Amino acid sequence: MPTALYRWLPWLQLVNKSTIKADIIAGITCASMSIPQGIAFAAIAGLPAEYGFYSAMVAPIIAVLFGSSWHMVCGPATAISALLFSSLSGLYTPGSAEFIQAALTITFLAGAIQLALGLAKLGNLTNFVSHAVMVGFITGAALLIMLSQIQHALTAQLPRPDHLWSFSNAILHVAPQTNLFSLGICVATILSAIIIRRLSNKLPHYLLALVAGSVVGYVLHAGKHGVPLVGELSQAIPPFALIDFSASTLRELIPGAVVLALIGLLEAASISKAIALKTQQEIDTNKEFVGQGMSNMIGSLFSNYMSSGSFTRSGINVEAGARTPLAIIFSSAFLLLILLLIAPLFSHLPIPAMAGIIILVGWRLIEFKELLHYAKTSRSELAIALVTLCSTIGISLEFGILVGVGLSLALFLNQTAKPNVRIMAPMQTDEGRYFHNIVHFNLTTCPQIHFIRLDGPLYFGSVDFMSKQFQEIEHSMPHKDHWVILCRGISAIDMQGAHFLTQLIKKQTERGTQVHLVARYLWQLERLDRFGVIEAVGEQYVYPGKGIAIKQIERVMDLQQCAQCDKSVFWECSTRREKGQTETPLSNN
Repeated sequence: MPTALYRWLPWLQLVNKSTIKADIIAGITCASMSIPQGIAFAAIAGLPAEYGFYSAMVAPIIAVLFGSSWHMVCGPATAISALLFSSLSGLYTPGSAEFIQAALTITFLAGAIQLALGLAKLGNLTNFVSHAVMVGFITGAALLIMLSQIQHALTAQLPRPDHLWSFSNAILHVAPQTNLFSLGICVATILSAIIIRRLSNKLPHYLLALVAGSVVGYVLHAGKHGVPLVGELSQAIPPFALIDFSASTLRELIPGAVVLALIGLLEAASISKAIALKTQQEIDTNKEFVGQGMSNMIGSLFSNYMSSGSFTRSGINVEAGARTPLAIIFSSAFLLLILLLIAPLFSHLPIPAMAGIIILVGWRLIEFKELLHYAKTSRSELAIALVTLCSTIGISLEFGILVGVGLSLALFLNQTAKPNVRIMAPMQTDEGRYFHNIVHFNLTTCPQIHFIRLDGPLYFGSVDFMSKQFQEIEHSMPHKDHWVILCRGISAIDMQGAHFLTQLIKKQTERGTQVHLVARYLWQLERLDRFGVIEAVGEQYVYPGKGIAIKQIERVMDLQQCAQCDKSVFWECSTRREKGQTETPLSNN
């Protein structure tokens, strides 16, 4: 039994008195951070505060037991909470019993999808969503989160921020409705958090800022001036929940569950890899998918709503000295104990104070540095990020992420459809004599041979572009007796790509040009043989390297033309020039 347990949880072998002490300290630190974040994220999701705490207790334990990362802390997260609200708010009234039931059901469905992807070993799916998509999505979600809290900061009625036009018009006329006591509490909370963080990064500034906001509210007698309060928690211990599997509910929730599942996996995968750079731990993405799926499926049965990795809590966990996953388990236990002790105090927490914390969280999520970096380095990445951002704000979170993924895939396919076709020639460098691009380095070529290198996939999407490249070579370059096509840079070949090569070989043969292939990789040779390219060019004209190709072609080159050439492209040129100058042409015999 111990052997099987260690195989499943190898970190157990590292546990000792020293690690337990470090993990307890890290657990207390993370638990204190989970309180303000649990309140804030539950509010973003449209759920009562206690559901944020439930998700911060159960989900992290399940994720760390079944996942691969030892230090990533899971639970409620900003973008996931906003996406959950966006998925359900059009169908149910936020905060209602139906909304809560739907939140738990969609969490279970999303977890099932994540588990299925993990068991199918599809962890590489995360590689198909570019970082620019996530930058645009998270920035858009952060802006929506900040806008959504303005009504709570002012205690005024405003439309939902995803109805941007009506929201903007309402903002212009909201001044008469503003509750100055609410605004004062919100501003005081934000300023407290900023000041506390500047004083010390190690202090739980969000939690202390909430305390400061509550004190300001108490001094101002906030409740008597129309400032809403959070109210008492229903209970601190996560209750068991039943999932609604009715056909009508599943039809409504499955589309949103798919998007939630994918975004949750993307966040978890990126955060676990980022944390692993600090901890030097190897991450298994497929196992991480399983851990996320299990945490959401099992967690939903204990009133957890959708969770994913939290970069803030994970970073704090590492910085606080966590050594093993026990730190995350301790954090959940400490969070429960703290809530049991201070639950009555939540009845005095002003909602504007909570809104201030959420606004600050949203502000810090905006990816200013990444957007500026894209603006300086990559227009395509900037376009993806901005289109995702605008779609997220202007239409919906789900549409924004789908548009971003679609655009990034379209740009990727557009890039793969434009492989490089370059004419190469030898060039002497400090490191030796290597083939380089004749256009870039202004090199001369042999009057009898073209060395043409193909870089990229040779498939149905790239055939048209490659055909135009070869036509340009035919029109702009003088006729050559030999074409040597270098296949080393070809990353993929399909039937249509092979058909293009076959037609190119036939066309050049009819023009009097002998085509040769240099292919050293077995998979390339197998594909070329299977699709009939080797048969078209002839096995005797297929070589494993450029050097062998040059030696074979040298035997059939026009010696008299070499005698008159002064280019000296190859090492063999000087020998062939002398030989051609000493031999008598056959026409004179």
